[in-house]
Amino acid sequence: MELYLFFAFLLFYMITAFLLDEKTKEKIWLIAFIVSFLATSMAIAFIKMGRQDVMMNAEQLNWYYFLYLFGIISVVLGLFNLWIYRKAVWSTIFNKDE
Repeated sequence: MELYLFFAFLLFYMITAFLLDEKTKEKIWLIAFIVSFLATSMAIAFIKMGRQDVMMNAEQLNWYYFLYLFGIISVVLGLFNLWIYRKAVWSTIFNKDE
């Protein structure tokens, strides 16, 4: 599944790189990043708030813990990056000048 997504995004990037101007390409990929960031944040919040017990063995617990840990790290780093580069993000999305 992950390889399909990787190749689909790679193909989409190649199409946007050749057919669109630089500003439009930046807007598309920045908005895609923000949407995926929000989806990851909401998924982690639902996992945290749900507090459901899941039956799993020790090996699975290890992998789920690492997925959760690195998901949280990605969300926190994403928040810091959005704050640090807020002016660039705002101008990329909303400014129409070239």
